[in-house]
This record gives sequence, C-alpha cells and structure tokens, in this order.
Amino acid sequence: EDNLRPEGNFERPEKSPFRPAERPKQIRPEDNLRPEGTFESPDKPKYQPGERQKPIRHNDNLRPEGDFERPEKSKFRPAERPVQVRPEDNLRPEGDFERPEKSPFRPAERPKQIRPEDNLRPEGSFESPEKPKYQPGERQKPIRHDDNLRPEGDFERPEKSPYKPAERPKQVRPEDNLRPEGDFERPEKSPFRPAERPKQIRP
Repeated sequence: EDNLRPEGNFERPEKSPFRPAERPKQIRPEDNLRPEGTFESPDKPKYQPGERQKPIRHNDNLRPEGDFERPEKSKFRPAERPVQVRPEDNLRPEGDFERPEKSPFRPAERPKQIRPEDNLRPEGSFESPEKPKYQPGERQKPIRHDDNLRPEGDFERPEKSPYKPAERPKQVRPEDNLRPEGDFERPEKSPFRPAERPKQIRP
C-alpha cells in the first residue's frame, strides 16, 4: 500500500449516441460560361435492313458465233462386272500325273519309352522298415514339482446360505414438521365446447 490517493472529481466526456453518417453533398464550382443560341441535334434515321448491292457488269464487244453443241448425257445404269481375261499360253502337260493316295485318319499311338539296359544288379535283400499305424497322440501331462511347503492348522470355510430371492427395500421418506394450513381452492374447469370461428374483419 501507498499514500497516493486521487483528489477531486474526474470528468468523463459524454459520448454522443450512434447515428448513421450523412453522405456529403457534391459541391460543383460555378463558372460564368453559358451556352448562347439554340443547339440543333441531327435526327438519326430509323433502322432498316440494308439492300444487297447489285453487281455491275461492264459491256464488251465479244459475241459467240455459230451453234454450240451440248453432248447428251447417257442415262444411269448399273455397271457390269468386267470379265477376267486370262492370257493363253502354249504350255501343256504331257503324260499322266500320279497322285499318292492319302491314308484315312487314325489317332496316333503314343511311342513307348525305350530304357537302355545295363549290367548293374542289386545283390542281397533289402529290408524296409515297417511304418507304425496312425493313432491320435496323447496329451502330455504337466509335471508338477514337489516342494516342502505344507499348511499348518485347520482351515475354516464359511457356510454359504442357500439362494433366495432378495426383497425389494422399502423407500424411507424423512418426516418433517411442515403441514398445510387452511383450505385449498381448486378452480372449476369449464366443460369442453367447440370454439367459435372469428369473423374476418375486412378494412
């Protein structure tokens, strides 16, 4: 703490309420220039579609002489397929040609595998071990190691009571010393009746 205290009254400026600002008016400087006389504005012609310009043909001194013959066009008809022309030659086969007869089709036989023979022979008799028949494996029993820990004395086990359905606990309401005094008035409810439709008021 210190011994500095404000003395006197502090005046706070009052803030003016908010209001929308007015748009400043544009100030146009005045001059002494004035138009004299009347101004004539030309009349604009109405819109109309433009006319296509006609081509200008110049005259000349060239003139056709005699008659012009126009060829007659033949009528349309489908074209004919041209016949293939094979040129002839003087080569001729002499004698008879023998053609081999083709045997009828038959499925091919699979060739037999040829194994080369050798002089290697096994000596003595071979013993093959007998395989045991399949049988389900036995589950291995766990091995428990003995220890020297022994319980001393008698162990008492509590007797379990037989099962019985639990009873629902009764709700305990705390008592107080507050009592209503006097008579309570209940408003009477009016019987139901359909509401009347309000009349429309037209101005």
